[in-house]
Amino acid sequence: MRRKPSVISLLLIFLLLVPVFAQDLWKVVKITDGDTVWVKREGQRKIKIRVWGIDTPEKYYSRKLEREAARCGVSEKEMRKFGILASEHAKELFDEKGRMVRIEFKGRGYYGRYLGIMYFIDGTDYGKKMILDGYACIYRRNTKEEYREAQERAKKERRGLWGLNYSLMKCLCR
Repeated sequence: MRRKPSVISLLLIFLLLVPVFAQDLWKVVKITDGDTVWVKREGQRKIKIRVWGIDTPEKYYSRKLEREAARCGVSEKEMRKFGILASEHAKELFDEKGRMVRIEFKGRGYYGRYLGIMYFIDGTDYGKKMILDGYACIYRRNTKEEYREAQERAKKERRGLWGLNYSLMKCLCR
């Protein structure tokens, strides 16, 4: 005769497995801008993550901001405003969906930052969501097809920044 596992046995197994499943969870501790965040795992130092596959307007004055403003024919102030709005939207997403994320690491970028695709606990891809909401562009070098489709939809429906200045977003997302 087979014995059924007791409730206590099942509870012990569950408690032993929870840490295994939770190991890949990271807490977002700082949002630098729409495509760069700092994350930390319990007992480890925080690390900077450049979100793979997306690019958001610059929040801080930089050479990139200067170049993009000149190329797109807008002031640096206007360009920075878009960066601030993208960062604010990122913060809203993390406030809504929670600060715990899973990260699929993709290596290191040009500046030594870790590159990764971030997923909220509910499985939502953060990068795709930023693009779909109209606050990020696809980063053309290594882009998923679903990111391209999300950008086309955001563009068509004039979501987020696309609704504020379509021509500027078209220039940024070229």
